[in-house]
Amino acid sequence: MDSKGLIHPEIRPQVESLIAEEYVFPKDILAKIKKDKEAWKNYQSFSEPYKRIRIAYIDSARDRPEEFKKRLNNFIAKTRENKKIGGYGEIDEYY
Repeated sequence: MDSKGLIHPEIRPQVESLIAEEYVFPKDILAKIKKDKEAWKNYQSFSEPYKRIRIAYIDSARDRPEEFKKRLNNFIAKTRENKKIGGYGEIDEYY
């Protein structure tokens, strides 16, 4: 969003630290994706913003094990089929 100039100037100062922060992909999630060769191949072709949004969404359910597992398995299944999971609020345009 930042590179496309889509952050409103009034909130930019509030999010600058988040923009500058490098996202660290959780190793356990990546390891699970890598176990599925087709999913891993397709995952690597996805844009960085898409990967970050999807992995962060999965990771946000970590304190709810069943939901975490459901999200991860769904992501792997869709990725294996080379399909992207759509978002809410038309966030697809930012992928």
